[in-house]
Amino acid sequence: MRSNVGTSEIDLFSSLPLPIALKIFRLLDPSHIFGLACLETLYVLLSGSTMRMTTTFTLRSCVQIAYNRRKIHEKCKMSVTSLIFNFISESLCKCMLVCTAWRNLCMAPCLWKRLCTLQRMFRLCSAETENEQLKKHTTRDGVVLWKEAFSERYRLWRNWHAGRCVIRTFEGHTQGISCVQFDGDRIVSGSSDNTIRVWDMKSSAMPGLGTMTLTGHSDTVRCLHLSGNRLASGSNDLTIKVWGLAVNRTWSSIACRQTMIGHTNFVRCLQMEKERLISGSYDHTLKIWSTETGQCMKTLMGHNGAVICMQSDGHLLVSGSADLSMKCWDERMDICAMTLHNAHDNAVTCLRFDNERIVSGSVDRTIKMWDLRTGKCVQTLDWKLSEGHTGVVRCLQVDSWRIVSAADDRTIKVWNLHTGERLCTLHSHTDGVTCVQFSDQQIVSGSYDMTVKLWDFGVF
Repeated sequence: MRSNVGTSEIDLFSSLPLPIALKIFRLLDPSHIFGLACLETLYVLLSGSTMRMTTTFTLRSCVQIAYNRRKIHEKCKMSVTSLIFNFISESLCKCMLVCTAWRNLCMAPCLWKRLCTLQRMFRLCSAETENEQLKKHTTRDGVVLWKEAFSERYRLWRNWHAGRCVIRTFEGHTQGISCVQFDGDRIVSGSSDNTIRVWDMKSSAMPGLGTMTLTGHSDTVRCLHLSGNRLASGSNDLTIKVWGLAVNRTWSSIACRQTMIGHTNFVRCLQMEKERLISGSYDHTLKIWSTETGQCMKTLMGHNGAVICMQSDGHLLVSGSADLSMKCWDERMDICAMTLHNAHDNAVTCLRFDNERIVSGSVDRTIKMWDLRTGKCVQTLDWKLSEGHTGVVRCLQVDSWRIVSAADDRTIKVWNLHTGERLCTLHSHTDGVTCVQFSDQQIVSGSYDMTVKLWDFGVF
């Protein structure tokens, strides 16, 4: 029996995974099979299937009758579209290779929109960045090209998994880097040389030429927080400074606006918000400051060691300490709501939390994930079982699907937040990596090797 199906279409349909093909046709009503292209290959699939004999016989009959039909019945379209709506991207792409009719079904914008909006690994870091990306793929008529938007996100996701990126190196500090921050235009780094440098990320000149150096601290700059045109810095000189950054082409207007004095030991971590600033110190305390007056409004005491890391969401404040513990503070009540004693075998060096979990790193070289509600450790990533770090974990950042960590072993590692799987390990620094921050497309890192590196995964 001759068919109107081209040989290339038959070969393409053969590439569709057998379980997927059989699942599709098992759920279709036999009368809806009329008109499906590539029926000859389907006949072969059905001949070797494990479906009930009566069902298989009926489908074979439909296949034979439908050899000369090319147009998919509307009910069949609904059935197939309903099924492939639940496919992952790889399966959807393979279905597009079946034939022209299947390709047309798989081009439905609703399918690609679903992949962009429901799968966590393809969501961008913030609603703002998602909106910016969708604008790039919106026609003049206001139609969002969801397939193109997803394709860009998928390529980016694939680069993260493969560790495929372009690296730029920024040199200029005379001692090790202790902290970094960045936005879309600039990188800010703090160093043991007592200075802060502002680097132009978009400069086409040699890295290091488009920079400005901020001086004012008299000891190591240990922590930074960049927010718009405001920069907060904490130092071993016991002070916190707030700088105004009015950046223009000549980098001419940068100045220290405020100095906060109150800690009695090194300022190790801080977070700046619109009206307040929170800091943690080696003096065992956390302080909350007014950014308007520069005065300390509140002091939280409870740790028995240096406060090394902290994060606040406005309601909950989580802090990590050299006393091996993490504390969860209720900011509305000004009380410690929960303490995770002996969270690690050594000092807690870094942490991040979301609505479900706390992720922490330590001098003990491990990364741990904790249930925020119960305070129980749910997973440990170490060098023995998880291909983890072999040195002190100095810093980590988290988003909706990944963890990026840096350590004294000179590496940066990217992990799947939900499974704990190590996705890739990045090598380039020649000494321990002290700090990292990342966005959807980039990582910025600093190291004892006195360099700042920009790792760009958005180059396709």
